[in-house]
Amino acid sequence: MSLKVTQEKLPASRVGLQIEVSGEQSRQVYERTLTRLSREIRLPGFRPGKVPRPVLIQRIGEAALKANALEDLVQQSLEAAIAQESIPAIGNYKLSSEFEALVDSFQPGQPLSFEASVDVQPTATLTQYTGLTVEVEDVPFDANRVDSVLAEQQKQMATLVPVEGRNAAIGDVAVIDFQGVLVESGEEIPGGSGTDFQIEVEEDRFIPGFISGIVGMAIEETRTVDATFPETYPQEEVAGKAAQFTITLKELKTRDLPELDDAFAQEASEYETLEALKAALTERFQAEATNQVKANKRDAILTALADQLDVELPESLLQREISAMINETATRLSNQGMDVRKLFTEDVLERLRESSKDEAEQRLRRTIALGELAKVTETSVDDEAVAVRAAELLSNYPRPQEIDRDRLNTVVREELLEEKLVEWFEANNSVTLVTPKAEEAEVDASTATVETTATEASEDASAESKAKKGKKKA
Repeated sequence: MSLKVTQEKLPASRVGLQIEVSGEQSRQVYERTLTRLSREIRLPGFRPGKVPRPVLIQRIGEAALKANALEDLVQQSLEAAIAQESIPAIGNYKLSSEFEALVDSFQPGQPLSFEASVDVQPTATLTQYTGLTVEVEDVPFDANRVDSVLAEQQKQMATLVPVEGRNAAIGDVAVIDFQGVLVESGEEIPGGSGTDFQIEVEEDRFIPGFISGIVGMAIEETRTVDATFPETYPQEEVAGKAAQFTITLKELKTRDLPELDDAFAQEASEYETLEALKAALTERFQAEATNQVKANKRDAILTALADQLDVELPESLLQREISAMINETATRLSNQGMDVRKLFTEDVLERLRESSKDEAEQRLRRTIALGELAKVTETSVDDEAVAVRAAELLSNYPRPQEIDRDRLNTVVREELLEEKLVEWFEANNSVTLVTPKAEEAEVDASTATVETTATEASEDASAESKAKKGKKKA
C-alpha cells in the first residue's frame, strides 16, 4: 500500500501524520470489509459468505458498513504509513480527525485524507555527565544497635511474674479492660474497647495520654484517662480528636530478664557464646550499613544523571511504566498472601496510576539516562560476565529448571551494565559521602521509636537466633 504521508513533530515525543489514501485503496478495503462481514453474519436462508450484497448492506446499514470499512482502512493505512516512513512508533495511535466526519465523507473508490498521531521513541541527550558533584548520605555503623537488639531479645525470652506491693510503672505489662468514647460527641470509638487486653506499659506504645494514664494505677483500680488521637492517625474518623478512656487494671506483671551470658546466646541463637553472637550481629549490621551506603550512592548517581537528561517522555511509555510498577506491587502483595483481585478495585487502580506518575517518570528518566551514558562512553557487558553472574544466581534457586534463562540473562546484563556505569560515573565525577544532619537523625530516631514495636525490633535478633541447626559463619 503506497501512501502520501506528511509528518509533523509534536510535543511529548509524538509525530503527527497526515495520510492520503488513493481511491483504489479505499475501494479495495471496502470490498474486503464486505467479504469479511458476509462470512461473519448469519442470515436465515443463506450460507456463510453467500449473502447477496444488497441484502447484506440492508441488514447492516450503509453507515455501519462504512464505519466498519473506515476502521479497517485507518488501521491498515496507519500501519503502512509507519512502515513506509520508518517511524519508530511505540504505543497506540490517536486519530486526530473526527471519526464521524470521516464516515460522512468516506466514499469507496474516492481518495480519503485523515490525520493521526503516534508516540515515538524519545530522543534523549545527556547535557553533562562528567565534572558533576554528587553528595551521598553516609550510613555509619551504630554499635549501640547490637545492645538494643540483645535487649529486645531479652524481653522476648523473659518470664512474666506478678507485681506485688507497688503500682503500675513504665516497663510493666498490664492486663486491662478499657472502653473509649469521643469527647465531642460521646460516641463509642470504633475498635476502642477491649477486655483482658495485655499491653506494654511503655511510652509511645499507644495514643498520647493512654499509657501515662495507666502509670501509677493499682490493681483493680478504675480510672478515666484523657487522650488525643494524632492528626496522622490511620482512622480518619478519629484522627486529631480528643477521647476519654475508662480503664480498669486487672493484672500487673513485670519481666524477669535472663542474664546476658553464654547460656542466653545458646538458647537464643545457634552460637555457643555471647561474644560469638555479638560478633555475628556486629558483622551483620556493619554489612547492612555498607550496603545502604552503596544503595544511597547508586540512588544519588542515578538521580544526578536523570537531572542532566534532556528528553520528552511519551505518554504511552509513561503509562507502560506505571503498569509495570502496579504489576510489581501486585506480585509482591500476592506473594504475601493477599488477594490482589479484591484489593485492586477499579477505584484503587485509578488512584494508584495517578499517584505513581512521578515515580514512573523518574524511573524512566534514570533508565534512559543510563542508556545514553552507555552510548557516549561505549560501555557494554560481555556474554561471559553475564553467564558467570547468571550461574551464581541459579545456584541459589531450589528449582533452577523453572527459571526463564533468557529473561534471567536480560536482567543480569542490565544489572551488570548499571554497575559498570555507576563505577564509571564515580571515577569521572566528584562523589562524596556526607553525614546526615543532626536534626534529621533525631527525627528518624524519634520516628523509629514510635513506629517500631517490640516484636518488630526483636526480628533483628531472631534472624540471627532462632535456628540452631546449620550454623552460619559469623
